[in-house]
Amino acid sequence: MDWHVLFPASHQPRYEEIENYINNPLWKSLFDFMENTYKAKPKMTFSVCSGAPGWNVKFQKSGQALGTFYPEVGGFSVFMVIAYKLSEEAEAILPELSAEIRDCYQNAGDFMKVGKYFMFRIEKESEFEDFKRLCGVKLKPKN
Repeated sequence: MDWHVLFPASHQPRYEEIENYINNPLWKSLFDFMENTYKAKPKMTFSVCSGAPGWNVKFQKSGQALGTFYPEVGGFSVFMVIAYKLSEEAEAILPELSAEIRDCYQNAGDFMKVGKYFMFRIEKESEFEDFKRLCGVKLKPKN
């Protein structure tokens, strides 16, 4: 069953229910990474966006949005914005990223004249590592 049907706006899921729906250990790894690296806490919000409707989880730290995460069966997608002022640093790590995520970044659209926005799926460790590299461009790790 689709996520937004299973959990409509009137039924906010518990984090355990999200983890069970995704059924991928990288979801827990995401929370561990955000806590250990940035001391960032999750915030659950409901989106009516036609592209990814339903409950999602956002992480922010020091006023910086690190990503919005959308639950999916077997994995999750992340929506990121990389500010144009970070373009040089982001482009420097592109050779380290998988071809799929590198292409996703290179083909990203303009987000309100602030930066590039893109969304990609995480279901494998290599995709999660790419996310962490991009996250490090947005905000330097605390440790």
